Amino acid sequence: MSYYARFEKISGHLFRFDTRIYIANQHETDPGLCIAAIVGKNPGSAMPQMRGVLSPLSLTNDKMLPSVRNRFTAAYDLAGLPVPKNAYVQVWNLFYLCDANLASACLTFSRIVDPPICDDTELNETPKVVWFAWGKSVPRLDVFKSRFRERSYDNAFYFNKNTQSVHRGVPADQDFAKHPQGLPALPVVQHIAEVVPLMPKG
Repeated sequence: MSYYARFEKISGHLFRFDTRIYIANQHETDPGLCIAAIVGKNPGSAMPQMRGVLSPLSLTNDKMLPSVRNRFTAAYDLAGLPVPKNAYVQVWNLFYLCDANLASACLTFSRIVDPPICDDTELNETPKVVWFAWGKSVPRLDVFKSRFRERSYDNAFYFNKNTQSVHRGVPADQDFAKHPQGLPALPVVQHIAEVVPLMPKG
């Protein structure tokens, strides 16, 4: 399996934490090697096989995770470098409530008192490369972006839908940081290939 996460039931709702996209076909989840992170909106339709522990994901209709894996796999090929053993991309989200319908997820999330974040990875991991893919400016989502903007990243980037190109740095609210699905693969692959040498090598 290439996709793992930890699911928890909180306030009667399912949350997904510590989502990992393993790049190599052969890996061990413990301890794993975090080579990069991607920041999205919220978990979609991928469901747990178990709860409370890091375990394989059932993707169902979730195409984001395979899209990210394909971009990194192609980038390592383009860079002519092997994927390190146990290498994975950490998935961060603006919020971690599971719901493929964003409007429904936002409404449910707004009603939860003291909603959790994935603080064990957001606070303890400092990936060399961070890909921002949280979409366009939406007021009800923009309020969650500040905790990511308050951190410094060596190599942050995003694909700007309006300019149809890769931009370096953390996107501002007015920037459309395109979701991995449906964006042109080549510019992103080329950019990741440039920063592959900066990622941990195990």
